[in-house]
Amino acid sequence: MLAAIGIALTAMACSTSPQANRVLAQGGDSGSVCSLNEAVTTASATYSPNVDLSASIALPGETGVDVVMTAAGAIAAVNTADGGTLYWVNPATGDISKTVELPGEVSDIAFDGGSVVAIASQNTLTRMDAVSGETLSTLPLTDVKRVAIAPDGHIAALANKTVYVYDPNNAEVFSRERNYTQVTDVEVMSCDGQQAVFVTSFRNDRFTVDGRTNPVQIARLESLDFTGKVQWSLFGDSSETIIQNVADTRLYRATMGRDGYLYIAGESAGTATIFRWRGEPMTDEEQRGRTDPFLSRIDQYSSLHNSGAAHLPYYARVHPTEGRLVNAQMSFPRKTSDNKANAMRLGDIATGADGTLHFGGGASAFIANRDNLTLNGVSVGEYVGGDRAWMAIAPDFQSRKFWTVLAKESGKGKVIGVDVGYGYSAALSNVKSGTVPITTGTTEGKIFLSFTAE
Repeated sequence: MLAAIGIALTAMACSTSPQANRVLAQGGDSGSVCSLNEAVTTASATYSPNVDLSASIALPGETGVDVVMTAAGAIAAVNTADGGTLYWVNPATGDISKTVELPGEVSDIAFDGGSVVAIASQNTLTRMDAVSGETLSTLPLTDVKRVAIAPDGHIAALANKTVYVYDPNNAEVFSRERNYTQVTDVEVMSCDGQQAVFVTSFRNDRFTVDGRTNPVQIARLESLDFTGKVQWSLFGDSSETIIQNVADTRLYRATMGRDGYLYIAGESAGTATIFRWRGEPMTDEEQRGRTDPFLSRIDQYSSLHNSGAAHLPYYARVHPTEGRLVNAQMSFPRKTSDNKANAMRLGDIATGADGTLHFGGGASAFIANRDNLTLNGVSVGEYVGGDRAWMAIAPDFQSRKFWTVLAKESGKGKVIGVDVGYGYSAALSNVKSGTVPITTGTTEGKIFLSFTAE
């Protein structure tokens, strides 16, 4: 079957040390996307400027795509000159146990929390066994870019601006085109009788202030039932209500956390933004910026003063069935020259069973406490433009566990994929220049995968 569809599977030796087998022995994760754990919203965390990496390795390829944590280890997706490749990596040691090559470039991967990985590659949706790497099924879908899979096997996919849902046997449940400028991501929930597809997007619009018409981008999150009908939405404000919330906003990511909450992330061009509020139609006080924002504040790196129009990341916890924001925040660097907010671009988000939100992206100068950051006790490299930023935000959104830079020496790049589970968190980086901290293997490459124990 593998040869018939042009997929090669190569098995490699696994480490047999007790530490290396830790991730395999757990056999499951303590969290579930099907069980809402409300206790996480009040759980705190302690910040550390040091992050101990259990493993950090270079992966062959041209660009990294994403990483998912499974009971069999991390599965990282990369693209090469010849197509896509999946690597099974032990997070304790960095050992690669399997390599699966795909004939087309990979655009996204997702894990059902049990035994199946869903892959969006060139015009194809693939279900693959998360342990063996065996292809279970393929489904043609032109221009598919994003994919999600629920524990019961339902798959949601995004191709151009159309959302598709398939049942566990690959029969189409529904498809709906979304009429927005860009439709950016999908997530699916299907368990315990609750079914929904979550869609992120933004539209181009125009607003008028003092007789002048100005362009603006307006983000939107919506929940569709399994007939394709909109159940609820957040943001998507009408242009007439923008007034003092004129920053462009975009939502890029939606993911079900292993605590049962939905998490979203995007970017705003500054902090005069609709992201300050609850996502519901803004009150007059909110439209005019006369009331306290809903956003949580940790320190000056999440405070809305002196922000300008730099692209700043936004992330939030959403109740998946009630359609309301539970927590929301923005975090961003600040320049040392004038303390003005600086850009940080989103790569990916993920959330574990304890409610800790993991963020990956690329940051301009300078993230909090940058001069004192260490990896395995060694200072990170100097800033030369475009840090590979990796952050973990406490479940109550009141502190950070870490906010670090994946650089051994000066360098540029972006953390493009993150995930957490089975005792570890992972960050997949695309490197433009410089070096990353390596615990094993070659120090040369364009793609690096790093882990820390939870």
